[in-house]
Amino acid sequence: MVNKFKKISEEIVEMNGQRFIKEDSKGWLDIPELNISVEIEVHDKDKSWDDLELSSKEDQLLTYNQVVFLANSKYAKQLKMDGSSSEDDFFFKQPFNLNRKNNYVARFCAGSDGCNLCCDWNSWCSDSYLGVRFCKKISKGKK
Repeated sequence: MVNKFKKISEEIVEMNGQRFIKEDSKGWLDIPELNISVEIEVHDKDKSWDDLELSSKEDQLLTYNQVVFLANSKYAKQLKMDGSSSEDDFFFKQPFNLNRKNNYVARFCAGSDGCNLCCDWNSWCSDSYLGVRFCKKISKGKK
């Protein structure tokens, strides 16, 4: 069988119809308090939730509680969640079943005047400052 590869973006590739996130240890920040690693940079900007097919990757997105923790933590500056950038907004896991049912998605926004968690964004909308930041559980063997 011949494998068919397709580059969706710098961070996402498709093989035989399934999408995968490129993994490397560079560009990830360990958050031991949450037992996760999170991508430092927001990527795939100006693409919608639908374009990125994030419904199938929602388990790899930050949760509402994780976003709130990070925005109020010592990691906020490094992740540009401290209001220092208005061009690094990202999607996170929809916390409301009713909104998910109605095809709304959630996003984190930050700017010099404050931060916002928006949970009623249309899945087909995109913006040049809105992208994705994946997370993963920290490997047990990792210190």
